[in-house]
Amino acid sequence: MTKSKLLWKVIGLEILVIFWFLVNGAYVSMTHPTTHYLQFLGIVALAIGIAFYLTKTKKWPHFFSFQQNMSFKTRILFLSPLLLYLLISLIGNKGVHGSSIADLVLILLTQTLVIAFVEEMVFRGFILDLLLAKSYKVAVLLSLFLFAFTHSLNMLSGQSVGNTIFQILFAFVIGLVLALLIVNSQSIGVTIAFHGLNNFLQFTSPVDANDSLLINYALLLFLSGYAFYLWNRKSTLSVSHNQVSG
Repeated sequence: MTKSKLLWKVIGLEILVIFWFLVNGAYVSMTHPTTHYLQFLGIVALAIGIAFYLTKTKKWPHFFSFQQNMSFKTRILFLSPLLLYLLISLIGNKGVHGSSIADLVLILLTQTLVIAFVEEMVFRGFILDLLLAKSYKVAVLLSLFLFAFTHSLNMLSGQSVGNTIFQILFAFVIGLVLALLIVNSQSIGVTIAFHGLNNFLQFTSPVDANDSLLINYALLLFLSGYAFYLWNRKSTLSVSHNQVSG
């Protein structure tokens, strides 16, 4: 694939995501839905379209399979920082709050099967997969920059500049970790699950975001350390592979 064709494919995917989120924003502005899951109704069509594409092209195994042989115990240890992050976030945000169990379940399903599925498939699925043919470093960095940039569009829905900047920072660090998990041969199902659960904890937290800044910055620092480990692991494996090939 030529560089120009690759570039246009990446740009096209980014425009596709921006378009659908703008459509969803327009829908929310006009209808003012009172329930959380209806606030993302406009993204459902894109999620269905991606699922249809994966089914038609038979690419579910390509993205959802683990590419590295690990025992179950080893894989749990490898992914344990994600579990610890979610646990700390749950405790720091003082649990979850919803009008009912059914409401919480619908929020979780929306954030996982719609929002996380779409964002992970586009940024850690299609875009990362396209760019990996060139360089895993370029693939990781460009995909996370596009992921972080997309979150800046939240200002269009009335979100404050301060909250948007913090969200972009969070998206940058989380995007780095999730992209590095993929290049370290993990299934995109892992990143979708983590992404959805993280969103769920943020949306259902009974604590105001400004009251949990300290723990959020601590979590960012924790994820940065995990990203550093994943980056070094991939670099070491790449050097070893090149030496063996040579």
